[in-house]
Amino acid sequence: MVPLAIGKYEDEILCDVLPMEAGHILLGRPWQSDRRVIHDGYANKHTFEFKGRKTVLVPMTPKEVQVDQLQLQKKKE
Repeated sequence: MVPLAIGKYEDEILCDVLPMEAGHILLGRPWQSDRRVIHDGYANKHTFEFKGRKTVLVPMTPKEVQVDQLQLQKKKE
């Protein structure tokens, strides 16, 4: 089980892990089915109920990506 936290959403997910600096989180069909996820392909968001509350996962903004990449670069140095 791998802990996952995105904003206020915290969960543990059974998955395979590969070593890497950064990448995408691929939440596959088992996770989507277990959580009854609705995917909006146009807005690129995932909506589901978790612990009785509606949760919406959205992609990072370009500014958030830039800040994240700078932090990763600093850790690498």
